[in-house]
Amino acid sequence: MKKKILSVLLAATMLMGMTGCGGQASSGTSSTASTEVTVSAESKTDKDTLVILGSENWQASFSPLKHTSTMMLHAEALALDHLLKMNEETQEPEPALATEWSYDETNTVLTVKLREGVKFHDGSDFTAEDAAASCEAYSSAENVSGSWWADELSCEVIDDYTFTITPKSGQPLGSLVNMLCSTPIMSADDLADPENTLDKGYNGTGPFKMTKFENDTAYYEANEDYWGGAPSIKYVQYKYVADSTTRLSALQSGEADIIERADSDSVSVLEDDANTEVVTFLTTECKHLIPKFKQEPMNEKLVRQAIAYAIDYDGIVNDIFGGYAEKADSFISSTIWGYKAVEGVGEYDPEKAAELLKEAGYENGEGLPELNIYTSVGFYPKTKEYNEYIAACLSAVGIQCTVVPMDTSAWGDILYDETPCYMIDCGWQPSGIEPELKLNSWYAEGRINHYEPTDELSDIMTRFAQETDPEARKAILQDEYLPALAEEMPDIPLIKSMAIYGVRSNVKGLEFTTGADYVLNNVTKE
Repeated sequence: MKKKILSVLLAATMLMGMTGCGGQASSGTSSTASTEVTVSAESKTDKDTLVILGSENWQASFSPLKHTSTMMLHAEALALDHLLKMNEETQEPEPALATEWSYDETNTVLTVKLREGVKFHDGSDFTAEDAAASCEAYSSAENVSGSWWADELSCEVIDDYTFTITPKSGQPLGSLVNMLCSTPIMSADDLADPENTLDKGYNGTGPFKMTKFENDTAYYEANEDYWGGAPSIKYVQYKYVADSTTRLSALQSGEADIIERADSDSVSVLEDDANTEVVTFLTTECKHLIPKFKQEPMNEKLVRQAIAYAIDYDGIVNDIFGGYAEKADSFISSTIWGYKAVEGVGEYDPEKAAELLKEAGYENGEGLPELNIYTSVGFYPKTKEYNEYIAACLSAVGIQCTVVPMDTSAWGDILYDETPCYMIDCGWQPSGIEPELKLNSWYAEGRINHYEPTDELSDIMTRFAQETDPEARKAILQDEYLPALAEEMPDIPLIKSMAIYGVRSNVKGLEFTTGADYVLNNVTKE
């Protein structure tokens, strides 16, 4: 008998802080940045083992409820399935653990039928109780993962393979079906005993079983009984290595098979090496400059707008990233459902910036304090370089700035603080293409920049959340929501991120989602 999910899942003890390109998360569990890569000798030549070097530090808990960190999302995607799978070409959900889903006549209650015969890695059966418990816990406002959601969920088990989902508000939730493509399915028993299960490792229904974690490395083996077919590669090692140069050297020496977030400067190096290849693609991630709303004068809209117009975005893309990025022209990436470019975003107009400063009462920057920009180093590529470029752009209109580089862990520890700095550099890489994964996570009250939405924006957000007709929902997003954000400028979108992965040439069959999750089911090493 499955145990009922606990009503409170360690809410009092959750630690907020670290985000990759994802969001809130627990503070780091592992040691600080590694300077060497230690891989077993046999794995250098073992065609059954795939070694991946990640760029973001591990968190204090493996529980999907306690983070929105990018590397953790990638790690859990190897072991945990979702109810639905998003076809990113058609932008339509397809069956996964769920085989059928349908709304009632009010478009409020969703009935979901599940795949039978699926087992968790511990050998227990996957049933509707697990799916229901996972949906409730993952959407709960008491958990960090609840920040993805515009509403909490309430579920009712009908039978072993059928359950219903109802938003707790009693109102329709337009993002619900898309969000099920990003909701990891956990065991109800594990959810009821998180300290002994969820916190310590993954027990999912996915293609790879996590067998141990040590030395900043998660070890996996293929799930031979996977309902979607056993993976071709037998073992995976996913290791955190903070330094991008160390990751590159490990790839070139054959100690690693895949490295994350290769620097644009290393592309030519990898292309010139017959043993390595480069994989690039546009992701769901945008990089943003976040004004801390509680820190004056960042609460002044005209100041935020002036900063936005003062930045030379094309210079960042071309001169710093060498073209391996795109200028942000909206508050969501162009890979996201409903994307539309928005007037006023990504526009470089220093004369207009100067006019806005004058209108705000800070002509030529007089009266403004010296602002600082906190940024991480080692995780996102080129952060120090492009933030120093931004500081130069701002100085040209009279806004004086200091860039404060920080190691990833220290940066993550203060990211969600109200007033640690005037501005902080951050990215956001949702694991799916549903826009609420970015919009609700950032613009609901009290989120990453502590912005307080206007009444007009709050009304738009509510209507967008509750609209279930796709075309009407898209119209609200494109014609109202995104333009309202451009008017308020609660954060300043900088670039759309292009993933740059270094891969050994003998690795075949590697695939990615636009959220940069690994799809390793068909990977082989020649």
